[in-house]
Amino acid sequence: MIKTKSFWAVIRILLFQLLAIVIVSCASSDSKSKVESPKPQPPTDIKEEIKPKEIWPKRGKIKEYFTAYGEENLETQVKLKTRLGDIVIELFDDTPLHRANFIHHIKRGLYEKTIFYRVIPDFMIQGGNSDNDETTERRDGVESYYIPSEVNPNHIHKRGAVAMAMNYHNNPENKSSQYDFYIVIGKTFNNAEIDATEEEYGYKYPAKSRGIYQSIGGTPHLDGKHTVFGRVIEGMEIVEKIAGVKRDSGDWPNTDVMINYEILQ
Repeated sequence: MIKTKSFWAVIRILLFQLLAIVIVSCASSDSKSKVESPKPQPPTDIKEEIKPKEIWPKRGKIKEYFTAYGEENLETQVKLKTRLGDIVIELFDDTPLHRANFIHHIKRGLYEKTIFYRVIPDFMIQGGNSDNDETTERRDGVESYYIPSEVNPNHIHKRGAVAMAMNYHNNPENKSSQYDFYIVIGKTFNNAEIDATEEEYGYKYPAKSRGIYQSIGGTPHLDGKHTVFGRVIEGMEIVEKIAGVKRDSGDWPNTDVMINYEILQ
């Protein structure tokens, strides 16, 4: 009997040990599963959009900024769309800072909701600015600056010329405005009138320019001061229409002529 009891005692001990091993093994396996499980991940097709920090021109670095910008943005044709029709302008490559500044303002939204706010028949229409609050908000954070002059004797203020406005006070270098541009209408001049303009403004007009002002017309008294950086290639009749709208005593149209900008090429 002693031998029989001893045998079953051994068997029971072995069974308990085997059961303990199985339980520990299951617990260990379950613990490992929880530790190694990765945290839930978002679907691979949903990515957080990280917007690049916008860089704006800084005073003192205008030439460097727009030289670099112009090398990366080579467009030279823009359509100005208004309620009276469209105007297509070509921008000159040899006034690179002004060309780049104009393209920059279109691409960065700084010309949105701007208007032709000064219109004078037989002289010009001026645009690029606005009293709209959204326009002001869009330009927040952009420092006020002037564009270095790029006056070029090959680009005169003939009919259809596109040029930049400027401040006449404390501006000996004839730097251009940040936003305000104008399109020339003008009128024709005879030799005597050109002579008188030369005397009044102290600017000598070469024979080629004289011939253009006599045949095509323009505003010669602005030569040598304002930078001409483009020309109208389609839509001068629309420029004339805009110049002819009813306006107040400050030459601001009674009904706004909004400009929508489209880069063509």
